[in-house]
Amino acid sequence: MKRFFTVFFVVAILLTPFLSFGQSLNIVYIDLQKVMLESEQGKQIRKILTDDAERLKRNLDGKQAELQRLKDAIEKQGATITPEARADREKQYQAKLKDYQRLYNDYQTELQQKDVEYTQKVLKEIEEIVRGMGEREKYSLILEKSQAGILYGVPSIDITNKVITLFNEVAKKKPLK
Repeated sequence: MKRFFTVFFVVAILLTPFLSFGQSLNIVYIDLQKVMLESEQGKQIRKILTDDAERLKRNLDGKQAELQRLKDAIEKQGATITPEARADREKQYQAKLKDYQRLYNDYQTELQQKDVEYTQKVLKEIEEIVRGMGEREKYSLILEKSQAGILYGVPSIDITNKVITLFNEVAKKKPLK
């Protein structure tokens, strides 16, 4: 609630000069989350990240199966092998378990870094499109739906679909790398 009042206060201060000069205000908003989900590049990024996640999961599943086999072997042979041999196998199991956990964390970090990298790249392109659209259409203010705290806006001032269309056109000319 405090954030809403802060945003409202800042917007009111920014709009005061326009009202005093009698200029008309042309305020619109965009839903960046929707652009990221519905644009062609957004879909492409999700597919890349999903494919990477599945590839890494298959690798982890193989390592996990190996760990389970080792654990089962230790349990089966527990009574028939010497305590030294059992301790040695348990030590091997613990080392492989640590490797598995380290690999899992590395994969998680890798996926998060790729996600951030792609998102930043796409957001930069969207920002350029929105800036150009704002200048062409002579918008006084373009807000981002979730960050600006917009709880409701009439659909007629939502330019999200226009941005998605423009972004898809630009993306066709400049494919994702």
